[in-house]
Amino acid sequence: MSASRAATRAERLIKMEQLYLQRPFSDAEMAERLEVNRTTVFKDRTLLPAPFIKVEGRWQIDKRHYLSNVRLTLFEALALYLAGKRMARHTYLSQPHVASALEKLATTLPAPMKTQLVKATDRVLKQRKDKVRLEVLENLATAWSELRKADLTYFSLRAQAPLMHVFSIYLIEPAIWSEGIYVIGYSDTHRKVITLRAERIEDAHVLLTKFEIPKDFSMTPRLNDAWGIWTGPDAPVQVRLRFSAGAAARRVQETTWHGSQEIVAEPDGGCVLSVRVGNTTEMKPFIRQWGPDCEVLEPQTLRVEIAAEMAAAAARYSAAA
Repeated sequence: MSASRAATRAERLIKMEQLYLQRPFSDAEMAERLEVNRTTVFKDRTLLPAPFIKVEGRWQIDKRHYLSNVRLTLFEALALYLAGKRMARHTYLSQPHVASALEKLATTLPAPMKTQLVKATDRVLKQRKDKVRLEVLENLATAWSELRKADLTYFSLRAQAPLMHVFSIYLIEPAIWSEGIYVIGYSDTHRKVITLRAERIEDAHVLLTKFEIPKDFSMTPRLNDAWGIWTGPDAPVQVRLRFSAGAAARRVQETTWHGSQEIVAEPDGGCVLSVRVGNTTEMKPFIRQWGPDCEVLEPQTLRVEIAAEMAAAAARYSAAA
């Protein structure tokens, strides 16, 4: 084979790999796309080091068992390293897929980063094993990636019994303030878009029924308003928190807590943090963690709720004294 012909085939294989990752192709369709004959496509496809599956008579690379090749700059590597470390620290069950992803990522990173990710991988594998939880996550990923509906058994925090959903997954999002994962999509049971916490999904089965994500669906505006993941039906509300002078105020001022935030320093060394959020429920643990160093200025409803919770906590400690 001449050098020019080898180069042509190499270029064609790269193009074929990109196309098979996008969607399924028959040999005839791929031949037409690449302007070659079907025999060439058949021969080239067998040379691709990728797992293939057949989808309605067409060939596609099976993304569930495919390792992409990625070239990174040093600073891109650092960004992925930090993301990988965060994932490892927020994984409290033995997750072989997380561990495998971290191992593969580690092979592409400079030595110091690689060493730390390998240690993180060992920690992930030593966590408590839960085959049921792992299977649920696998089925959620499959249903989302293949745009197929799923049967979900969901036991919400305040429910007395689990509820069945036929669910179309539009989005899977990590929790901001915890290790949780949230599944956002359309529930045939509720006939609207809702959010489910993945950890409360007791069972998940992928169905054959396909669905399409509405073109006008976008969680971006709602997630931008969320403190974490929860959104509200109404317009965002203004929340203002005053932090005491000293370590609390300094800590608040050195961090970006929310995209809408405004921080105003006060003459006594304290500060006021203002944000606009769609739901204040997720802010309560954040507020409580500061103890007496954080005071809710508005909204009044949140101020009253936090005051009542603080008073109840103080009463409990007084009774135990």
